Amino acid sequence: MAEHKFDKTDLIQRFNAILEKTLEEIDNIGMFEHVLHEDFKLQKGIAGAVIEQCVLKYPPDTKQEADLIVVDNGKNVDTELKVTGMRISNDGGKAHFIAKEPMSITAVGIYELDQQTFCTSHFWNKLEHMLIVYYLYDSDEAVKPYDYKNFPVKGYEFHEFEESDKQTLANDWRKVHSLICDIIRNNSGTRDKEWKERIKQEYIEKHGQLRNVLSYINLAPKFPPRFRLKKPTVNTIIAKHFGYELEQLPGRYTSISDIEIKIMELTKQYRGKTIGELADLFGVPKRTKDGKENKGIAEQIIIKMFGGNSSKMNQIELFQRFGLIGKSITVTSSGGRTEDMKLFHVHFDDIQQTTITDDDGTTRLFSFEDSEMYSYFTDNELLCIVFEEPSHDAPLAANIFKGFKRLVFSEAFIDKYVRNVWEDTRDKVLNRTLVDVIQTKKDGSVKTISNGEVSSAPNFMKSSQNSVFFRGSGEDSSLKNKTECVNGIKMLPQYIWIKGTAIIDELDISDIL
Repeated sequence: MAEHKFDKTDLIQRFNAILEKTLEEIDNIGMFEHVLHEDFKLQKGIAGAVIEQCVLKYPPDTKQEADLIVVDNGKNVDTELKVTGMRISNDGGKAHFIAKEPMSITAVGIYELDQQTFCTSHFWNKLEHMLIVYYLYDSDEAVKPYDYKNFPVKGYEFHEFEESDKQTLANDWRKVHSLICDIIRNNSGTRDKEWKERIKQEYIEKHGQLRNVLSYINLAPKFPPRFRLKKPTVNTIIAKHFGYELEQLPGRYTSISDIEIKIMELTKQYRGKTIGELADLFGVPKRTKDGKENKGIAEQIIIKMFGGNSSKMNQIELFQRFGLIGKSITVTSSGGRTEDMKLFHVHFDDIQQTTITDDDGTTRLFSFEDSEMYSYFTDNELLCIVFEEPSHDAPLAANIFKGFKRLVFSEAFIDKYVRNVWEDTRDKVLNRTLVDVIQTKKDGSVKTISNGEVSSAPNFMKSSQNSVFFRGSGEDSSLKNKTECVNGIKMLPQYIWIKGTAIIDELDISDIL
């Protein structure tokens, strides 16, 4: 039972009073000065510590029970405090808040999980009633705990999941519970140190199989594991709280399997039709208002198939909630070749970070598994709509719809290609070996762009070196478009891409839904 008891009206007054204030302005006990001089140890992140000790005025603890008792209309409600960072994203054309990272919930407790039910679990105790405090991580560079003083509090909410979301969370928890129970059944005997080691090793071998079946949560990769809300799930919570309008699709979807059932129905109904026929059927424009080819036509067809009207999948609550990113794949009749795929904008503060403080107060070296790059590939999956081109010279509208394919990136792919590009980039940034390379033509002459400027680009990994690679994005590579700056080098905003051949290998086109 939580020991820190507050009246809800009192909490509302406290948190209304700190809105738009920076963490330094909230700090009334000199925490940032202590952090600056490193004369005390943080028990968790500095933002959470400031909220606990300066707003709620209680010392931190790491118990598995919910943090607070909130008295609401005479009823005591166990409530978990979560202080979570946000970024500003312009994806979709309008600035909005998104989660900086997944939300850590609680330890999995693999040695005792078999003795819990969902409703009695530490997991649900932490999630059933939450007080979420949102602050803006207002930096494009890695910052030390002291520099969090400049980050403002943007909002708070008493969050409770809707019944459909509770069902999804329960399904997720039970899948983890089932795996743990199977492992424990495989390892009979006294629950001693040797038994725990056997459980640990089998869990490490098997936990990866959960990634294909979990909807809202994942398990932090470090051992002992922790339950986390996926970043897309947190994005949905943020969107709802701050009033971003996400389209609601008809139908009820409580798990990824519900979506698979739907896309199998759609495949059966529309397989064999061309992009042109589908565009006409659903009223999707083949060209933009300025007469250019509509590059988003496949994504818009997916949305229409599901009964939506938005132009982007990230504007739809269902796809946002489950972390589904729509991509079109065009293959030859033999199942080969597709274009390289652009994924996401890289935040270099993550690349530059050197240490991290865990929920239990332990400070350790920042690792690949803590990175935003790792989180993207584990929290999201691609909902690919697959088309086949009748010939190499056929127009886009003639490509034939073959079906859908969920792309959940394999552990092997992440550990090889994603880790490779992250470690290479991190090494160059931290060891100052990142350089701006003048681009040359095949004959060795210097490349220039239309305004006469010399073409140059940083020496990040290219597609010739790794299946996951960097590529800048802008109208052209002129200096005015080089709005990113890393180690003093001006560059175009940098994005992560995947080679088309690697996509084909990961998808296994023969198994289309």
